[in-house]
Amino acid sequence: MFNLFLLFFAFSPEVDSLLSAAINCSYVEDFARAESLLTVVKEQKPDHPVSYFLMSSLYEMKWVDLGDYSYKDKIFIYADSSMDKAKEWTKEYPDDPWGYFFIGGSYTLKIFYYVLKEDYFGAFVMINPAVYYLEKARDLDSTLADVYLGLGGWQYMKGHFPFMGKNKEKGLAMLRKAIDDSKFVSLYSTLAYANICNREEDYDESISYLEPLIDTFPDSRTFTWPLLKAYYGKKDYHNALKVVNRLIDISADNNYSKFEAYYYKAEILFELGRFAEALKAVETALNLQLNKEMLNVEIVKEKLLKLKSEIEKKKKEEHSGEKEVLTY
Repeated sequence: MFNLFLLFFAFSPEVDSLLSAAINCSYVEDFARAESLLTVVKEQKPDHPVSYFLMSSLYEMKWVDLGDYSYKDKIFIYADSSMDKAKEWTKEYPDDPWGYFFIGGSYTLKIFYYVLKEDYFGAFVMINPAVYYLEKARDLDSTLADVYLGLGGWQYMKGHFPFMGKNKEKGLAMLRKAIDDSKFVSLYSTLAYANICNREEDYDESISYLEPLIDTFPDSRTFTWPLLKAYYGKKDYHNALKVVNRLIDISADNNYSKFEAYYYKAEILFELGRFAEALKAVETALNLQLNKEMLNVEIVKEKLLKLKSEIEKKKKEEHSGEKEVLTY
C-alpha cells in the first residue's frame, strides 16, 4: 500500500494543482499557459516522469489543433524522456504501478500520433510494449484507471479482427472506466471515447459525453470538434450549424481550425438547401492562407472544390426552375 501511493505522496498540493491546471489549459488550447505550468513542475521534479508525459500529450494536442507537423519532434522527445524517467523510477520502486503506466502511456501517445497520421505500421510496432507495461501496471493495481485508456483502445482495435467482435464492447467499457476514475487521462479518454462513438455511428452516446464537457470548457475546440461531427453524423443539421458557428467563433486566431470548420458549415448549409450561404462558406475557406503541408489540408481542399461544383450545379437548377415557372 505504501508503494501504491508513493508517487502521489511525493507531490505537494501545489504541484498537484499545477498539474490539474495544466491539463485543463491544454483542453481550451491555452498551450502557452499549460507549457509554462508543466515547466514549473519539471523544474521542481526533474526526475519525475509526469511532466514529460503531460508535455508530450500537450504537443500532440497542439499538433492536432494547429495541423503543424513540426511538433512531432517534441511529442516524441518528451514521450522518450517520460519513458526514461519512468524506467529509472521502476528500478527504485518496482512495486509502484505508476512507473509502468508512464512507460506504457508514453508508447500510447506515440500510437495515437501514428494512427492520426494513418501510419498504421508505425502504430503497430508500438502496441506490444505499450500493452506490456500497461498490463504490468494493472496487474500491480487493477484500480489504477489511467491504464484503461491504452488497454481499452487495444481491446477496441482487436474487436475488428475476425471472431473478436466482443472485444469492442470490452474496450469501450475500459474507456468508460478511464473516463470515470483516472487521474491524468480522464479528459483524453473522453475525447477518445467520443471519437470512437462517432466512428460507430453511436452519435447520441458521443453527444451525451461531450455536452457536459462543453458546459465546463465552452471555448474548447478540442471538444467542440467531435460534438460537431456527432450532430453532423446524425443529420441534426440545425444543431450542427449552431455548433459549427460556435467553432468558427473560437477559432478566430486559428486559420487551420477555421478552414475545416467552414468546410463543415458549407456541407451543413448545402444539406439545408441554403446554397448561396454554402457557396460563401466554401469561398471563405478557400481564401484562408494555409500551408499545404498541414494535416489534411489538401484533402479538405479537394472536398471543398467538389462541394463548390455541386453547389453551383444546384444553383443553376434552381435558376432554371425559376425561369420555367416564369415562362409558364
